Amino acid sequence: MKKFLIPFIAALALPTGVNAERIMSIKSQECEECKYIEGFVSPENISEEVFKMVGKNNKLNSKEAVIIQKKRGVIITGTYPSFKTGFKCPLIDSEKWAISYSHKRKGHALHKGIDIPQPKGTPVLAVASGIVVGKFLNTENRKGIEIVLRHRPEDTGLPFFTYTQYTHLLEMPSIPVGQVVNTGDKIAKIWNTGKMGKKVRRSAVHFAVMFSKSPNWTNTGYIFAPQNGYFMDPVYFFNKVSSSKSYYSENIKNLPKKDKKINVAFQLSNGEKYPFNAKRIWPFACAKEVL
Repeated sequence: MKKFLIPFIAALALPTGVNAERIMSIKSQECEECKYIEGFVSPENISEEVFKMVGKNNKLNSKEAVIIQKKRGVIITGTYPSFKTGFKCPLIDSEKWAISYSHKRKGHALHKGIDIPQPKGTPVLAVASGIVVGKFLNTENRKGIEIVLRHRPEDTGLPFFTYTQYTHLLEMPSIPVGQVVNTGDKIAKIWNTGKMGKKVRRSAVHFAVMFSKSPNWTNTGYIFAPQNGYFMDPVYFFNKVSSSKSYYSENIKNLPKKDKKINVAFQLSNGEKYPFNAKRIWPFACAKEVL
């Protein structure tokens, strides 16, 4: 009798919106090394809505997932990056933030990041100092090989915790979960891994940003999720620091057109940063233009 009561009692203690059956299925797959990292919590502390936001089992109800993702930040805002004159930086291609992917999927879908093409094997840079909180092979989905970093407010200068996601990597990064990285460190190499449709994917990093006022997060062993997290416009992540409310997509969308040009800091291949004290930089190295 006791063994039947335990799951029932545990379910009563779960936060609102968390499904007990889901927890039973994913708890055994928790990331063991993550348990020693600041902010890690077990999956039962993350709401079902947030798991759907990041993409767990969205094939079962893609329409609901898209509604949740829009509610939690995945809406077109109209921002674009700008770089210091005299330098050439890799640019976002047609796969921009929050565009509809329904024509590419068997159901409703949104693009929850930006794609920046670069040749196979080009180093991917840590956009800010932080710690590795997830590495995934993703053999059964379109993301391909992935790495996730966690950034504290003091790492970025932003008024909340942020999480940056880099997918379609060439190989599993050698740096382990729990490794501290600095702004501009080489964390991976790019390629086009992940399930593909009829067309072969070009070599490009999919870069996404999530944020939360809570320091807590989880890694189930196959998916990462921040407690009470939201998606952030990845270009606006590089904007000058302002109030926390300004980073919500609805507020960014309503900015005057002149404020949607975002001046982005960057690093050269020799490690030189522009500006030199930048805490947040573009995920690929830039180069000086040849006159």
